[in-house]
Amino acid sequence: MGELSILRPRRSLISISVVEAVYCESCTSVSNSTGGSCGVCGNISVLPLAELVPQPPNNPGPKTVPTLQPVPVSLRGLPRAA
Repeated sequence: MGELSILRPRRSLISISVVEAVYCESCTSVSNSTGGSCGVCGNISVLPLAELVPQPPNNPGPKTVPTLQPVPVSLRGLPRAA
């Protein structure tokens, strides 16, 4: 498994945004390096992580709520109130 390297640290940030993250095929690191090369090993075989991670659709549309169906109930055989 690859390692995670933060090259441009941000105050109080403990993760890298998928939009900023790149994956290096050479050293299998994920980092937030810029410039088209890996900040860990310097290789140019980097891929934007956002292209590798499936994204939700932009407009999933309205969610359908299941409608409740009436359930027939028989009152026969129940004792009557006094």
